[in-house]
Amino acid sequence: MQNDGCAQRISRRLYLFFAFCILHFAFCLLPACTTATVEQPLTATVGGNDDDSQVEFWHGLNEQPVASHDDAFHALLLFIDGQDPADDYAGRVAELRKRGMLPNGFDGEANEAISRGTLAVAIVKILDIKGGLTIRILGPLPRYATRELQYVGVYPASSDLQVFTGAQFLAIMGRVEDYQRLQEVTPSTEQLDENEPPADEAADDGQV
Repeated sequence: MQNDGCAQRISRRLYLFFAFCILHFAFCLLPACTTATVEQPLTATVGGNDDDSQVEFWHGLNEQPVASHDDAFHALLLFIDGQDPADDYAGRVAELRKRGMLPNGFDGEANEAISRGTLAVAIVKILDIKGGLTIRILGPLPRYATRELQYVGVYPASSDLQVFTGAQFLAIMGRVEDYQRLQEVTPSTEQLDENEPPADEAADDGQV
């Protein structure tokens, strides 16, 4: 009898496990689980480097329901260099990949929303954030790059899989700029060490 009861409990648990797997699979087929996209990136109409195009692009990005890969990559290049050397999305991907600012194996479409993890990889590179042991060994993987940006206050608490609205993307880039300015006026530990006199000189200065 005890064996029969044990077998029933095991069968019930297996049933619940398989039921959960089926429901999880069905849930991921719902439209809500599909990748967010824009109908057309802004770069198709205001992707130039002239002042007027840049002003229109930044203004338009603020109104976008999501920030697409193409628009985000164009924005990153404008932020770094003041201009975008690429003529199209493939060129932007190649340029950022050359600079080590994209996750390994990145293959996102131009109109797909950029994830916070993908953007975090680029920002960690821009800000030259060394990070912890994992980033130092494996490089800025999206998940760990996101955590590092949360730690330094550039990102709010979030998942690396979340996406941005255009306004949220601009707010993050504003934090990136603030972080850069703070680093310019705050000497690093290495700089402080270099400015300190050697121990024997400090001791001599203290003698009468």
